Amino acid sequence: MEICLDSDILIDLLRGNTEITGIIRELEEGFELATTSINIFELYYGAYKTKRVKNIDAVDELANSIEIYKLTEKSAKLSGKIVAELKSEGNAIDFRDALIAGIVVENDAILFTRNVRHFQRVQGLKLFENIKRF
Repeated sequence: MEICLDSDILIDLLRGNTEITGIIRELEEGFELATTSINIFELYYGAYKTKRVKNIDAVDELANSIEIYKLTEKSAKLSGKIVAELKSEGNAIDFRDALIAGIVVENDAILFTRNVRHFQRVQGLKLFENIKRF
C-alpha cells in the first residue's frame, strides 16, 4: 500500500518538523511514500515565492527522492467528477485539491493530510488519520 503525502505534510517535512519527520520514518517501514505532481507544483510555487535558492533546492531534492503520481486522463476525469458532484451538493472544493484527490484515488493510495475535514467529503478517497499525533 502507498501513502500519498499532501503539501501540508511535505512542508512540515521540509521545515524539519520533528513530529512529522518521526511519523514519516515510521510510515517508511510499512508503506511506499509518494506525492502528486500537483503537490510538487504547490511546493515549487511556495519556494519560488520566497526567492530563496535553498528552498528551491530543497524541493528539488524532495522531488528527486519520492515517487510522484502524475495527472493522467483517468485522474483528470475522476477530478472533474469530484468537483461537479461536490459543487452540486454545495460543497465546492479547490481545483488543486480535486486534482490531488483524483490522482490519489486513481493510484489506490491513502492520502496523508492535515486537512482531513476538507478531503473527507471526497467519495472513494482513503485518508490516513493519525490525529492523536497532531
